[in-house]
Amino acid sequence: MKIIGYARTTITDDDLDTQIKVLSDYGCDHIYQESFDVTNDTHVISELETVLNSLAAGDTLVICRLNRLGRSTRQLTELTQTFKGSGIHLVSLDEEIDTRDPMGKIYFKLMDGLAAMECDLIKERTLIGLNNARKNGKIGGRPKIDVRTIKKIRHLYHEKKETIQFISSKCNVSVGTCYKYINLSETELAKLSQ
Repeated sequence: MKIIGYARTTITDDDLDTQIKVLSDYGCDHIYQESFDVTNDTHVISELETVLNSLAAGDTLVICRLNRLGRSTRQLTELTQTFKGSGIHLVSLDEEIDTRDPMGKIYFKLMDGLAAMECDLIKERTLIGLNNARKNGKIGGRPKIDVRTIKKIRHLYHEKKETIQFISSKCNVSVGTCYKYINLSETELAKLSQ
C-alpha cells in the first residue's frame, strides 16, 4: 500500500516547493508534481493522469488542498467516486480529510450527494432551457424527415441494389434512422403519411 503525493500549482499560487515539503514531511513514498501553464492559460493534465494510473486498491493519495486535485466541483466528485469504487484512500491535509478513518468516509458520502445534486441540477436546467425554447417557438431534437424521404429509403433498401451506408448518405440520415424507417409496418407508414 503506497502513499502517493500530488502537488500542483495554480494561476494564483505557483509555489511547488512548499507543497512538496509538506507532502514529504507527511511521509509520501513518491510525489508527483505539475505546474499551471501561464503562457498558454491551460492546465497540463498528463501528470494527474499518471498519478491516477499508478494508484491501486489500498493506496492513499495525499494532497495539500482539494483544489490541487480537482479543477471543478464536478471533476472532484468524479475523482472521489472513482477512488471510492477502486478502494483508493484520499488525504487532503488543509481540509483535514482522511478517508481511511470513519470521519473521512463521510467525505465520500458528501461527494456522492453532491454528484447526485449536480445531475439533478443539470437535468433541471436542461428542461428549463427546452421549455423556454418551446415558448419561443423553437423545437429541439432532430429535424423531422418528410414522407418522401422515408419512402425513398424504403424503396432503395427493398430494391437490394444499394448498401445501407449508400442509402444513409444519399438520403442524408444516419444508418440507424434508415433501419428505423425500413422496419416500419405499413400501418405505421400510413400514419406518417397523414
